[in-house]
Amino acid sequence: ALFLAMVQRIHPEHRAMIGKWEATADAGSRQLAGDFKVMRANGEERWIAMQLGMQVDDHHGHRIWFGMLQDVTDRQHMAQRLHERDLLLKSLGRNLPGIIYKVWVSPQGEPHMQYVSAQVKQLYELPADTPPNDWNRHYERIHPDDAAGVRQLLTTEGLDSSKPVSYEYRVLLPSKGLRWLAGQAMPMTEPDGSVSWYGYTSDVTEQKLYADAMISAKAAERANQAKSEFLSRMSHELRTPLNAVIGFAQLLQMDRSQVFGDTQRGHVRLIEKAGQHLLSVLSDVLDLSRIEAGRLPLDMSAQDCRHVVDDALQMVSDLARRHRITLRDDDIAPHLTVQADRVRLRQVLVNLLVNGIKYNRPGGEVTVNGWSDGGRVVLEIRDSGIGLSADQRAHLFEPFNRLGAERSGIEGTGIGLVIVQRLVTLMQGDIEVESTPGQGSCFRIWLPLTVDTPVDSGAIPLDDTPVGTASKDKPMTATILYAEDNEVNVLLVQEVIRMRPQWQLQVGRSGAQALALAQAHPPDLMLVDMHLGDMTGFDLVDAMDRDGRLRTVPRVALSADAMPDRIHAAQDRGFKAYLTKPLDVMALLHCLDEHLPSSARTQ
Repeated sequence: ALFLAMVQRIHPEHRAMIGKWEATADAGSRQLAGDFKVMRANGEERWIAMQLGMQVDDHHGHRIWFGMLQDVTDRQHMAQRLHERDLLLKSLGRNLPGIIYKVWVSPQGEPHMQYVSAQVKQLYELPADTPPNDWNRHYERIHPDDAAGVRQLLTTEGLDSSKPVSYEYRVLLPSKGLRWLAGQAMPMTEPDGSVSWYGYTSDVTEQKLYADAMISAKAAERANQAKSEFLSRMSHELRTPLNAVIGFAQLLQMDRSQVFGDTQRGHVRLIEKAGQHLLSVLSDVLDLSRIEAGRLPLDMSAQDCRHVVDDALQMVSDLARRHRITLRDDDIAPHLTVQADRVRLRQVLVNLLVNGIKYNRPGGEVTVNGWSDGGRVVLEIRDSGIGLSADQRAHLFEPFNRLGAERSGIEGTGIGLVIVQRLVTLMQGDIEVESTPGQGSCFRIWLPLTVDTPVDSGAIPLDDTPVGTASKDKPMTATILYAEDNEVNVLLVQEVIRMRPQWQLQVGRSGAQALALAQAHPPDLMLVDMHLGDMTGFDLVDAMDRDGRLRTVPRVALSADAMPDRIHAAQDRGFKAYLTKPLDVMALLHCLDEHLPSSARTQ
């Protein structure tokens, strides 16, 4: 009776296993093993692992079964999650325009390709029968003049495993000929002296051609126009793969299912760090280019220096703690009001504070002072760091000149101070530096003093601070429609939306398909990529506005185009928000929480 009751609990999908067991026993097998599902009385499904042995009663010929049953539900669920994550990573590798890889360099300096995504054969034009991880076949494609440099990078740069390494080199392909490849990798030194590289490589030939075309432009106006188009294209082309690299790295770090061990989570953090560094370099280059082209808009107004300094100090506080640097701001005159662009002034202060922290000594200080001098405000950032020589000061504001710091292991691009100088000049200010080697540096900024009332006495909103998030104590049922023609971007947003099980995501993989879906079932909110294959995001919302039912649907732009004129145009056209790729997962969730209509929250 007990055995029959147990059999009745076996899930209908697995009851056929009983007959197979009996047939196996009839065939003479004396051991059985397998996993199957059971249904509890409350309807709950559980997984059971079975191991049975059989003996035959010599007197009566009866079969005697003995063994062990074990609940392995958690193990089955973990295996399923691991399988899903494996499929996710493989899909990511298939859809990225470049490759992600791991190269292990032995203590003797010999590289071995331990993992590379499937796109490697397309990128290097390898024969179909070539093993993807055959390092020598990859190396044969590298231009002879660049091959030694690539090998040297792998064997020497990895000695400092705290910084990502950017690289570019040429390859000679059978059909495409000369192509440029570029990427970034994070090295990690192993206990045995070997180095593991985790990185991303893609074909940047088109970007190179754009750069050459821009440089060769003869007329200044034509050069500026080509530059703007190149920057927009470069931003879009680089931000799109970075959207996948950084976004999925964030999602994997947020996964609390314990599928990954500490080592794997550390690898994911390294991938995100490399992506964030590349994004920082990209943003600096775009800022400098917009300034030089005269295309950086400023919003000049009265600003309370105390509040701007507080926000800048808050943004660098974590960095200061990691470097054991004390931040001081005890000597800022009260009611000190300056005429400036609040966001750009904060950018200037943050850049100078970061430099004061990075190039300081452990236990050092960075001090911010402020006072009025005639008709101007003076903001002073003083540090106790390594200081600068007279020769270094003479070249301090030259683009991409790191004054020898590139050999120090400290991350940087060599354009931060150039941007600081240009921004201060744009805000009708001046900057000077005093420095003595071994005694630190002092930067002073002069900006116009104003007696006007500051436009906002509150703190400046930080870029990474979510604003206006919806209350989480009410379940929010909503339908979100995403217009996007890039499969990797779709995959990322689908994973983000799964964090809100009560939301339903529909995807239109072209502007026309998205419009048809919206007309058939008007969504509660629309996510719009601004560069669809068949139309722009503006074309799509114009078509929606011609349909009275869709005119009030909130729209949020998700775009790799981070140019300010495009963002302002979207705001003028009624977009509730404009999120630039690579997306910050939590920022996207906060944005959706804020802009989903209240009617959707109470369904």
